[in-house]
Amino acid sequence: MTLLEGRAGGSTVYAQSLVEALAERDDVDVEVISAGADGGLNTARWMVSGARDRLRATRAAVLHSPAFLTPFNSGVPTVITIHDLSLGSMPSGHPLEWRLYYRLAVPRVARRAAALITHTETIRREIIAAFGVSPNRVVAIPSGVDASFLGLPPRDRSANSAEPLILFPGPPIGRKNLDLVLRALGSAAPGSALARARLEITGALAPEFPSYEREIADRGLQARVRWLGRLPFGDLPALYQGADLLVYPSFLEGFGFPPLEAMAAGTPVVAAAASSLPEVLADGALLVDPRDDAGFADAVESVLMRPELRQKLVAAGTARARTFTWARSAEATLAVYRAAAAGVSPAS
Repeated sequence: MTLLEGRAGGSTVYAQSLVEALAERDDVDVEVISAGADGGLNTARWMVSGARDRLRATRAAVLHSPAFLTPFNSGVPTVITIHDLSLGSMPSGHPLEWRLYYRLAVPRVARRAAALITHTETIRREIIAAFGVSPNRVVAIPSGVDASFLGLPPRDRSANSAEPLILFPGPPIGRKNLDLVLRALGSAAPGSALARARLEITGALAPEFPSYEREIADRGLQARVRWLGRLPFGDLPALYQGADLLVYPSFLEGFGFPPLEAMAAGTPVVAAAASSLPEVLADGALLVDPRDDAGFADAVESVLMRPELRQKLVAAGTARARTFTWARSAEATLAVYRAAAAGVSPAS
């Protein structure tokens, strides 16, 4: 399995969690090979020859690239995980080199791969249409939820908070739709829960997103918005549970770890009824149109002010999150490896 170091986000959680789940099994040997963290030139050399040399030395039967980057001419059947198609449809916020690689290389490597893995049927259909690959080579395997989000003591959410805390898990690149949240806060009616609410943004600091920094100032929200920056993964369960509400109005997601993890932690979620999110979150979250300002504001106000709705979302969300386990994900992924090693399509 290849890992490209220095990249944060859901793809990193996926790769590391999958490796750990596979390592617990006695019917597969997994060796992680990495490009290191020395920059683009070193990564390019690794993709051209370094990974192939390691694969020869280890006599690997299958190579799994759990991100959209994969070595060239690996010499063994290759399984590639494609998390979403945002680099093609909503590339804002992604580095130029990633966008170029996606446009110039990903369609070719996708068609040459022995198998493609993604997390939802929604994205599976998009991959088949975008790259013209055979449907029986693309498999949807849901990811899991880390056990640390499920082991928290329950929080009493029966009382309405005087200053509700809303969490926006970032970084707030364009498709994540922070604009909608700021408009809702800035235009909230006096006396409403939204007008009293505080917002915390993870994954970035204000200077990294100067346009949002200006918008927050223009809307007079400086005292109510706090940027938390990049946090260790181990800090997230307590952070999510401490929020009164997590909002995730993203236009495009391959899976949606943050809302699912918040549901596991017993925190109500308002998320977008868009992309793969309805498939993953189902009735465990309150789903709204990410282009409907009034609908989003009403949903947030309802969750913050109605204890019975919060309790309903907490119960449904926790139950939904418990159905996603890394053991199941590893089992299904291993079946794809076996098919690739045998030279057959995984869904045939």
